[in-house]
Amino acid sequence: MMPNQRPNSSAPSTTATTHKEETENQQHTNGTKQQQQQQQPPPTKTTNYYTLTPHAATEIHNFKYSGADLSLLYKYILSPLAQFLVDYATPITVAPNTITLFGFGWMMVSYCIIWYYCPNLNEALEGGSVAVPGWIFLFNCIAMLVYQTLDNMDGKQARRTGSSSPLGLLFDHGCDAANSIIGSANWIAAWGYTPSVDFLQCWVMIFFPMGIFYISTWEEFFTGSLILPIVNGPSEGLLFGASLSLITFLVGVKIWHGTELYDAFVAPYVNNDDGFTLPGAIVERIPSNGIRNNDLMLIGGVIFTSIALTALIIKVARQYGAQTLRHMIPYFVFAICTYVPFALDTTIIERNARTYLHLSSVLFVEMVTQLMLDHVTEEKYNPYRVALVPLVLFTFLIVGREVMGVVDMMNDRVVDDYLLSYTVGVTVYLLCKIRILIHELCAELNIWCFDIVTPRNATTTPEKKVN
Repeated sequence: MMPNQRPNSSAPSTTATTHKEETENQQHTNGTKQQQQQQQPPPTKTTNYYTLTPHAATEIHNFKYSGADLSLLYKYILSPLAQFLVDYATPITVAPNTITLFGFGWMMVSYCIIWYYCPNLNEALEGGSVAVPGWIFLFNCIAMLVYQTLDNMDGKQARRTGSSSPLGLLFDHGCDAANSIIGSANWIAAWGYTPSVDFLQCWVMIFFPMGIFYISTWEEFFTGSLILPIVNGPSEGLLFGASLSLITFLVGVKIWHGTELYDAFVAPYVNNDDGFTLPGAIVERIPSNGIRNNDLMLIGGVIFTSIALTALIIKVARQYGAQTLRHMIPYFVFAICTYVPFALDTTIIERNARTYLHLSSVLFVEMVTQLMLDHVTEEKYNPYRVALVPLVLFTFLIVGREVMGVVDMMNDRVVDDYLLSYTVGVTVYLLCKIRILIHELCAELNIWCFDIVTPRNATTTPEKKVN
């Protein structure tokens, strides 16, 4: 999102002056300018940044956002609704980043409520120390719709107020990245999955949305444009997730553990002698009691998503070269190392379900926001993320214990302390990085993050302020 230039509101002065007065004023102005030039040292602010390099500080001023949402749902319903709310219900003094943060706050509140009632994610199905009320899933449905609407409103508010900026793009992108796992966690709870029993399903529900997000950002890094397809996560995906939470509220979580969808759409084609039948390799893997509704919907989503993402990866690799795949390394390392150790010992996820979610979220936000920042600033992306090193080490230690039997020191207490310490450490690192980055971007762009009214400094005029 780039700032819209406003017309210059200054009008020429109508006050008459004599030639002598003009000469004296010109001499005074020249003298003042020479004095200021002698007193002020050459600008060096771009060399004092911690996160932004001098090259990044220069290039960020040249960034121009390019993107489009091809969703029909967005075009005919979501976008007009957001525009109406911006035009008639949003004060012009509200900063776009404030709208973004307010929407993300709804998802955070929903996540904390479900965390309280479902600390291990499966309490809605199996029960827990606190009775799980159905209204928490209704609230999650509402929160997702509010988040979606506000996420569509922030960009329109930025264009309305002429306050678009690279900071706004990065802030919106970072909140979307963090919301990825919040939505997945609440979805897992609404479907009643048990992480230690259904770990593969939980892993897929967490890392496939992340994969879509990362690959879309990766595509934008090379193509310079973010083109959302006719069916995409921000539009249809969020609406689908909200619908699932609403169904859980209306009929209960047990609906997802029935086999009605399998009986209606799959069972007729198992060992069917009168027409089309599923291949034997697939039939052999179908449980004798059928496939649960949630599993069947998940399988369909994985197939659809895998085909679309594979085609996208091939397209970008062919157009920009196979070296583009190097930027996929951190995500694949991240995905593998968050699967292997926990699949080998499912008691780890049973004891640390929420720690696992928080660690995954922080690591993902760190890598994907850095990729977007490097895109905005025309920097080279370093795929070797230091934050992933402890995760890789943890994977080797668990593999050594479970497969080779050579690491005896990794008992349950050590494993739990390792994951908790790692999560706390990388969270503190990410929060510090975000705080410093926002400060440096505001300083370089001469704006405030949550204020589009107050000038950044005395020399800033309202016509030139951006957010």
